[in-house]
Amino acid sequence: MQETTDLEQLKEKLIQHLKAEFASLESSRHNWESMWQDIGELTIPARADFNTQRAKGENRRNRIFESTPVRSLTRFASGLHNMLVPSTIPWFIITTQNRQAAKDRDISLYLEELQRYVQDAFNTPSNNFHPAIHEYMQDMGAFGTAVMMVVDRPGEGPYYMTIPLYDCYLAINDLGRVDTLYRLYEHTAKELLDAYGPEALPESVINALEKNNAFKRFECVNVIKPSKHLNVPVPINMPYVSIFWLKGENKILSIKGFMEQPFICSRWDRNSMETYGRGPGMEALADIKMLNEMEKTFLKALQKAVDPPLMVPDDGFISPIRTTPGGINYFRAGMTKDDRIVPMPTPQRVDYAEAKMAKVRQSIQQSFYLDMLELPGPTAEDGDVMRFTATEIAARQRDRLSILGPIVARQEIEMLGPMIERTISVLGRGGFLPPPPPALMQNNMKLEYQNPVSVAMRSGELSSVSQLMQFMVPFAQIDPSIIRRFNTGKLAELGAEILRVPPSVLKSEEEIRMEMMQEQEMAQQQQALQQQIALAQTEESLSKAQANRASAEAALLSAGEPV
Repeated sequence: MQETTDLEQLKEKLIQHLKAEFASLESSRHNWESMWQDIGELTIPARADFNTQRAKGENRRNRIFESTPVRSLTRFASGLHNMLVPSTIPWFIITTQNRQAAKDRDISLYLEELQRYVQDAFNTPSNNFHPAIHEYMQDMGAFGTAVMMVVDRPGEGPYYMTIPLYDCYLAINDLGRVDTLYRLYEHTAKELLDAYGPEALPESVINALEKNNAFKRFECVNVIKPSKHLNVPVPINMPYVSIFWLKGENKILSIKGFMEQPFICSRWDRNSMETYGRGPGMEALADIKMLNEMEKTFLKALQKAVDPPLMVPDDGFISPIRTTPGGINYFRAGMTKDDRIVPMPTPQRVDYAEAKMAKVRQSIQQSFYLDMLELPGPTAEDGDVMRFTATEIAARQRDRLSILGPIVARQEIEMLGPMIERTISVLGRGGFLPPPPPALMQNNMKLEYQNPVSVAMRSGELSSVSQLMQFMVPFAQIDPSIIRRFNTGKLAELGAEILRVPPSVLKSEEEIRMEMMQEQEMAQQQQALQQQIALAQTEESLSKAQANRASAEAALLSAGEPV
């Protein structure tokens, strides 16, 4: 009984600590919400619920008069998705921190196999990775911050789920990495019953169930944070803890633990003193608002041109003016020409508006990096296709992609690395991975990424080697011994390392040695066989000569002639 009382007091103290921390995070996020709301309503209305609650199915596009920002964000998300995590080609390589261990054949082949297992987990449709990552990229482009959960499903593997930013309240550690997530969302009474059972539910939820109001919604809070940051000990001996409770209740529904951080959070760009990131949507917000207002004005101008305001005489009309198509207006006979209804002069320069709107659209598209992510073919200013060699096109694309280098590097650190590590851990605990070789246990694994930006950065190193070889070709025609200056084996290893060629494609040194020994043995056997054939032919020739001589001597003896 005493233990139960102590446990309840402990939980009450814990929830008071968490509520105070959550209130502080709510207050610190308040300054961001109005800007996020503006961005969301104009670029991604489905996820614009920061300070405005809307019913499901309600029209969310009533502020949008120009769809360029919406399309630009969608294209941005697709371009970043295809650049960083394409579904068609491998986009990462698993190796070791120790370069010598990486050359071990058993280790390299295992890491290659491990890569395929992890890649398959990302590409399995039931794991929901690619739909979730597209939503993730949309949040990244609009708000500069995105959050994803990697759920461990026992017996099934990982499941990826993007959490809307309006549900998330974040905190960072001393290194500026997000390590604490408070999520505020709603559950129905039925969902709470299914998830936690009747014993864990407070009285308010039980009453809703008893009154056949199973779909009544309750606000829930889930906090995930390092266990060491709790000021109250919890019965979970794991690095990370997850605690659920109802916002309006002082009752904890569940306490769970994780061996690694189960959520992924990355920022597009970040000021050193801020928790949340800043993204292309914030950069383009002024242009987005301007374009939206210009489109409204432009539509009014077109409406005036098609259905202009009218000037009518102040008398002479029998009935009210009818401006509808086919409308009939009666007036007294004998009216002069000047008494007719005529359109009001409204001077308009629509061409000015169209030119300005085109520039603003281009500026918005550039703010979302579409000119770099989509990499269109080079065209001349007059619209004619410019003729370039493949090398020249590759160089132009490499220069453009190098601008994205720092941005991609942040995503590799904050998103790709933790996501792959979490996936490997989930697959390993579920028994979906082959056992590692003993030599790998003493070496830490390292991730390297394969995307257009990283390829562009590495291709410069490989091009220098290629340029050297091209430079030496004319001299090799004069002095063929110059070719001996190149270590072809090292060149192959360097090229494979730069281009991220799978280890199984290249033969190991042991395999090369074995092949050379086999070739030598075959050559020796062939030489021995040829010698045997030559010796047999010689012996056959001698035997034939001796037989011919013996036959000749016998013929002479039979003729009575002396031999």
